[in-house]
Amino acid sequence: MRVTDKIEIYMKDNGIEFVHGKGCRKSEIQKLYDELAKEAMKLFEYALHFDMLGDRNSCSKTEPDATFMHMKYDYYNHTNVFKPGYNVQVGVSDGFIRNIYVSSDCSDIQTYIPFMEKYKLMYGKLPLKTPADAGYGSYDNYMYCRENDIELFMKYPGYYEESKKTNDKNRFRVSHFERTEDGGYICPAGHEFEVDKVTTDTRGVYARNNIKLINHHCDGCPFRSRCTKSKIGRSINYCKELDEFHNEVRKNVTSEEGKKLMFKRDNETEGTFGDLKENMGYDRLYRRGHDNVQMEIYLVAMGHNIRKYQKLKKRIKETEEKQMKRVRGLLRLFIC
Repeated sequence: MRVTDKIEIYMKDNGIEFVHGKGCRKSEIQKLYDELAKEAMKLFEYALHFDMLGDRNSCSKTEPDATFMHMKYDYYNHTNVFKPGYNVQVGVSDGFIRNIYVSSDCSDIQTYIPFMEKYKLMYGKLPLKTPADAGYGSYDNYMYCRENDIELFMKYPGYYEESKKTNDKNRFRVSHFERTEDGGYICPAGHEFEVDKVTTDTRGVYARNNIKLINHHCDGCPFRSRCTKSKIGRSINYCKELDEFHNEVRKNVTSEEGKKLMFKRDNETEGTFGDLKENMGYDRLYRRGHDNVQMEIYLVAMGHNIRKYQKLKKRIKETEEKQMKRVRGLLRLFIC
């Protein structure tokens, strides 16, 4: 039995009536009853909102499937305005859109594995290489690639920071610390970090072993104020397996094949988005609801692929005509 039902029975047994309207003084127990009913409605409303959110931190009231995100226009112009939107992932091969995944997740990291699983469901196999920018490099994504024999061509957060020369401004960043032969770290003062503890993180798709390192030589160090604000000294958390993945990514991306793939990726993938947004004027969604938005994106992609096919067909035809003209010219030359 609900608490409100028990209160109603108590009021009925004691001859206390419910009163409403102006000029009617409510009893103390009715005031408690009304307050309890009001809080119960709020809890019910919160439960609906949490059910609507799922794993997200926000959603739009007019478009529950959409998530509030920073759009590129707002990011670059610093307007600090969030708008409801979707995260659209597109896989491009030779200029043609091969796969689409529409998500409400703000981060690109969480979309890679479901995107690849959708590709496998459509084509029966996975690609051997998936060049991508630093927004997709994570431990779970690298482990997924390793399990499915996909070469690592996905950059990771901090990749461009590591490529910068070490100077007085960035030498206190972990990415610019010297490394030991066994993978440890050496601070700018020349002291080696020591292992504090090893933990296992099971929150992701794959279990991950994290190592916490602490430098016990921070007391009296002249660089301490610039290096750390911690009272116990500078600490570093790193994963040995992820470190190996980063080394493999750097090796693959900086190779001749990697440079060609990344150049092709920048031209084709970013060029496809630029063609749709700028040349075709498709810079916003016109439907609401995940399924409707996905259908809209599919239709736009179909139009893009048809235009691409027609342009390619026209280019091949023009090339064949030029070759035929050359052949005819050679025949005339031999006949004369």
